Amino acid sequence: FTNTELLAAGVVAGASIDIIRSTILYPIATIKARIQATANTGPRLREPLTLLRLKRRLLVLYLNIRNMVNEGNLYAGLIPTLLASVPATGLYFGTRDVTKRLLNKVIDADASRFNLIIVALTAAFLGDVVSLAARTPVDALALRLQVISGEEPDAEMKDLEVGDWFGDSVKRLPAVIATDLPYLLSRISFNMILATGTENIGRYEVIAISTGIICSILTTPFDVARTRILVDSDGDPSNGLDGGSRQGVITCLRSISQEGDGGLRNLFAGWFERALYLGIGRAWLDPILLIVYVAIRDATLLKWFD
Repeated sequence: FTNTELLAAGVVAGASIDIIRSTILYPIATIKARIQATANTGPRLREPLTLLRLKRRLLVLYLNIRNMVNEGNLYAGLIPTLLASVPATGLYFGTRDVTKRLLNKVIDADASRFNLIIVALTAAFLGDVVSLAARTPVDALALRLQVISGEEPDAEMKDLEVGDWFGDSVKRLPAVIATDLPYLLSRISFNMILATGTENIGRYEVIAISTGIICSILTTPFDVARTRILVDSDGDPSNGLDGGSRQGVITCLRSISQEGDGGLRNLFAGWFERALYLGIGRAWLDPILLIVYVAIRDATLLKWFD
């Protein structure tokens, strides 16, 4: 099969699995976005993470989901998200697969574990850049709709908040790429280091979930910065969303850490929901969806191009 045919099949298969994944996990992503878009302006209790506190967080998460269900905004922004994420995810997988094929012609991935990781990371990097270029504008709109639905802004503020989401997001694409790559590349690296390729699906699930949780927590500051960069522009997230931060990633991280008395704790806002979304939800689904992806991609190649 040609590279063009592989790209087309990868786009179809990647788009298919994203519909499933996004629909299932979108409510948790909405909660996470609302937590991260809110500034810390008051004192926080500095209590250790105990079993009792974990139970309280799970209870709060449940109550938040129930309230959003009752309000009818559990899937606020889902349609624009799917319109962007479905083709963008397809582009990610298609670009990744073609890049791997091209790199394998110049780098013998089977020669060493290091070569295999280099090929995988390079392919993922290029796939992610292409995917983000396609989806960032609608991601910005979806984030604003997610957070707006959790507030009660007046009509004038709401128009301003949604505002020029396309132009704002294009300007912030480099920052979005910089804040997205740490999780993706770190998780791929850890997965490839820990997995040998001989595991059964159950053992691979354990590895995927473990690395997903660890990497999602460690890279939460980048995710918080990305949310602020896309939704807040005046340095005061408490007054609603208004077009996206003009700050760079490092400046944004520094500003967030200086809010209230939270310090570095501010940078980990929504870490629990992020770990639940990426570390448990997506990581649990990803090995299964990977099997589905390969099946759809190969079936597409055989059906359309054989």
